[in-house]
Amino acid sequence: MQFQRLKDKNYNIKIPKKSAFPIETPDDFIQLPMVTLANSKRGGAKTTSLTHLLRLMQYNNALERIILVSPTYENNKHYFEDLPLNESDVLEPEIDVIPQIENILDEEALEYEEYVEKTKRYKRLMDMLHKSEMSVYEIPADLLLEFADENDNIAPPQYKYKVTNRPPSVAIFFDDCLDSPVFRPKSGLGRFVISHRHKGKTKNMGSIGCSLLFATQAYTSNGAGLQRAIRSNLTHILLMKTKNQDELKQISSELGGELSPEEFYDVFNQAVKDRYDFLFIDLAKKESHPSMFRRNFNEFILPRSQNQPL
Repeated sequence: MQFQRLKDKNYNIKIPKKSAFPIETPDDFIQLPMVTLANSKRGGAKTTSLTHLLRLMQYNNALERIILVSPTYENNKHYFEDLPLNESDVLEPEIDVIPQIENILDEEALEYEEYVEKTKRYKRLMDMLHKSEMSVYEIPADLLLEFADENDNIAPPQYKYKVTNRPPSVAIFFDDCLDSPVFRPKSGLGRFVISHRHKGKTKNMGSIGCSLLFATQAYTSNGAGLQRAIRSNLTHILLMKTKNQDELKQISSELGGELSPEEFYDVFNQAVKDRYDFLFIDLAKKESHPSMFRRNFNEFILPRSQNQPL
């Protein structure tokens, strides 16, 4: 087959410079924001594994706030020790919880935008103060008063989070919610997952987005199960030991043809050698990563068909 390329370069596809993953992370870590599922039977360490992922986000300076949607927090508090979770951000998985989360994200977005705008005004003031030919009386009084403390010292604006050069990274964790009202179609959870990168709107700076984490005992189920809208938007999957061959087959088929079923089972069996091991599937892997598969978070698995050492 022969191709004839058009000479007009305007026909070439231009990739936007703005990334779909605006939060910078270390090269060996995952891209954010994310939609991550931990799937295992009861007692399979789903919550343990996902809270460890949250700690890795925190370790990599990529987590400022957690919103937990769960009916079992009182029994699971110990999982969240040392994580940025305020008990006022623990919500019940009711039918109206999604609008509550959206309001929280909008508040975070506007607060960050206000900080950015205030930083610009502070820079403008500093530029004026350091112009030797400019008298202090020529500086707008409201600008001076905005940054003057009670002792008339000029102080820069303060942001509530340590990281100031990017929007806050907020993670929403749905734990033990599979058969609860939030998983019913009328809750809006499916639409929320589809548009998670566009939540938390500002007036002039776009949206801050959010990361989503789900801990469930079933990949699919009847009634209030894991909706297709959620499964098709997953960026990462933690797959623990299971004897459910139908579930493994469905997950394999939804990987977009990355591996044959036989190769997938081989990779899965390499990953889950010990009791609490899991196969970590990175559907949004960085180009520098040798594989989209890992044993837990720290060991890449290269499918045998690729026939190359890591």
